Amino acid sequence: MNKATYIYHYKLIPVILRKAIIILLLTIAQSKSFSQTVIQTDNIFKTGDINISSNVCYYENNQKINIDSVLSLKEFFWKKNERKNNLNLKISNNVYWLRFRIKNNLNKPIKFYILHSNKGINNLELYANSNNQLNFLGKTGDYLPFNKRPFRSTNFVFPISLNANEQSEYYMYCDKQNENLNTSIHLYNESRIKKKEEKTLLFMGIFLGFLALSFTVTLSLFLFYRQKLQLWYSFYILSVINILMSYEGFDFEFLFPNHPFYANISRFISSSITIVLMMYVMQLFCNQKPNNSKLFYVTRLIMWFIGLSIPATLIIYCFYPYFILKKIHFYSFMIQQSLGLLIVLSGTIEKMIQRFKPAIFYFIAVVMLLYSGILASFREMGIINYSSDTPNQLQWCFVFEIMLISIGMLYRYTLIKKENETLFQELNQQKINSLKQVFQTQQEEQQRIAEDLHDLFGGQLAALKLKINSENISNAQKEEISGLIDQLSTNTRNIAHNLAPIHLHNNAISDIISVYIKQLNKEQKTQFQFIQIGEPINFKKELEIDLYKILMEFIHNILKHANASEAGIQFFFKENELDVLIEDNGKGISFESTQGMGINNIKKRVKKLNGKVHIDSKPGNTTIIINIPLTDE
Repeated sequence: MNKATYIYHYKLIPVILRKAIIILLLTIAQSKSFSQTVIQTDNIFKTGDINISSNVCYYENNQKINIDSVLSLKEFFWKKNERKNNLNLKISNNVYWLRFRIKNNLNKPIKFYILHSNKGINNLELYANSNNQLNFLGKTGDYLPFNKRPFRSTNFVFPISLNANEQSEYYMYCDKQNENLNTSIHLYNESRIKKKEEKTLLFMGIFLGFLALSFTVTLSLFLFYRQKLQLWYSFYILSVINILMSYEGFDFEFLFPNHPFYANISRFISSSITIVLMMYVMQLFCNQKPNNSKLFYVTRLIMWFIGLSIPATLIIYCFYPYFILKKIHFYSFMIQQSLGLLIVLSGTIEKMIQRFKPAIFYFIAVVMLLYSGILASFREMGIINYSSDTPNQLQWCFVFEIMLISIGMLYRYTLIKKENETLFQELNQQKINSLKQVFQTQQEEQQRIAEDLHDLFGGQLAALKLKINSENISNAQKEEISGLIDQLSTNTRNIAHNLAPIHLHNNAISDIISVYIKQLNKEQKTQFQFIQIGEPINFKKELEIDLYKILMEFIHNILKHANASEAGIQFFFKENELDVLIEDNGKGISFESTQGMGINNIKKRVKKLNGKVHIDSKPGNTTIIINIPLTDE
C-alpha cells in the first residue's frame, strides 16, 4: 500500500467518526420522539380484545408501605408518567408502586402475561384489585432465587387471567432502590410469550455457540503456538460470553440460581473484567509498548483503575449499600467503561498512524462496540430508550467484534510471517555478505603469504644455489645440493600457487592452468595436456579460486600417487555450465583413497559451487568429471 493510499485511509477516520456521531444523535432523537403508551400490547391481541383504561401512574416513597395503605391513597398522591414511551425515574433512594387498569372486552376468559422490561429489578410484587377483591399474583426479582419466579424466564413475567368482560386494577411494587429505574411494561398472549422466549434462546444459543467455537479455536492455537496474545484473547472471549449471559440473566438461571446476591452485581463485575481484558488484548494485538506508544502507561493506569473497582463493587454492595455510595459507584462505572473504550480506540488510531495495518480491524470493532455501549449507557441512565430485546445492538456488536478481531489476528499473523520471512532473507544476506568478507580477507592473507614465499623465500634459495656453486666442493655434492634446492624451490612455488594464484585476479583460469601445466611439464616426469573446448566466459572470481584449488588438489594427487606418465585436463564450456574432465594412465584410485581427506575436501568445494563430481577409476585409466553451473558476472 503506497503513501497516498495510507493518507486516504487516515482521512476517512474523521469522516467515520462524524457519521457515527450523526447516527448516535439520530438514534437519541428517534428514541425521545417515540410515542406510545407505557403498556405495550402484543400485536396478536386483536383490536378490542382488551382495553387499557389508563397509562401507568406511580407513587414513590423512601420506604415500602403495605398494599392496604396503597389502596387508601388519595388520587393526588399518584403521579402520571410524563414519558409515554417508558418509565424513567432516574437514580433515587425511593421505592415505587405502579398502577394501571386492564379490561377484557371478550365474552370469554383470557390469559396473558405482563412483562417488566428491566432485568435488574431488586423486588417486584404484583397485586390485582377486581370487584373489590384483592389478589396477590406473585413475587419476583434479583433478590429472590430463580426457581421462585412465577414464570421461569430471565425476564420478569407475571401470568395473568381475566374473566369475561372483567376489569382489574393492578398494583406493582417495584424496588430498584439506589439505582436507576428505567423500564416499560408489555402485555403478551400465551403464544407470543413462548415465541419471545424461543427467540431469546435461539439467538443466545447462536451467539454463545459462535463465541464458544472461537474460544476453542483460539485456545487450541495457544496450545500449539504458545503465544501470549492467543491465551489472553481466549480469556477475553470467555469474558464476553460471561457479559452476554449476565446482561441476559442466563448466568443467574444456569450458574447460580440459588444465589441472587451475585445477580445484582454480576453486570458490573463482568463488564469491568471485559473492558480490562479488551485493553490488554489491544496492547498485545497492536504490539503497544513503552518504546513505541505514548499511550502505553495511560492504558495500564486505566486498566488498574478499572480492575480495582471490582473489589470496590463487592465491598459497597456487601457492606455499605448506601444510596450515595451506590450512586457514585454507578456513575463511576459508566465513566470507567467509556474511558476504557476511548483509550482502546485511541490506541488503535495511534497504531494506524504508525502504519500497523492490523490495527484497523480492532479500530472498526471498537467503534461499533463504543457506539452500542454509549446507547446502552444512555439507556441505563435514562437518557434514551431503545429496545433491549434479544438480539439487541450490544449483543450483535460483541459478536461482530470477536469476528473482526479474529480476522484481524489471522491477517496479523500473515503480515508478521511475511515480515519474518523478509527479515530471515535479510539475515541470510547479511550472513552471506559476512562470509564473503571473511573469504575475501582470507584470500588477501593467503595472497600475501604466497607473495612472500614466492618473492622472498624463492629468491633466497636461488642466491643460495649460486653461492654453493661458487664454493670449493665436489661436483657430485654440488649436483646433490642443487637438486635439493631445485626441489625445495618447486615445492615452495607449488605452495604459493596453492595458497593463492598470484595472477588469477588479472587473468582467466584457463590461461593460468595452461601456463602452470607448461611449467610442470618442464619439471615433472608426468606430462600434462590441457585442452579447452567452447567459448570461455568470465565468471565470479570466488568460483575461479575454488575451481583452481580443486584442480591443484587433483594435479597434486596425480603427481604424488598416480605414478602416471600422461595426464590430461579438458575444459568444456557450455551456455550455463562448465564440465571439467581430468584423466591419467596411472595405477588408479583405491576405495580407501576416495574416503580420504583430500577427496572429501574436493567434494566439499564442488558442493559449495552447487556442482557435481563423478570419479571412475581402475588401473591404467582414471577419469574424473566435474560439472559446475556458471553465472555470468
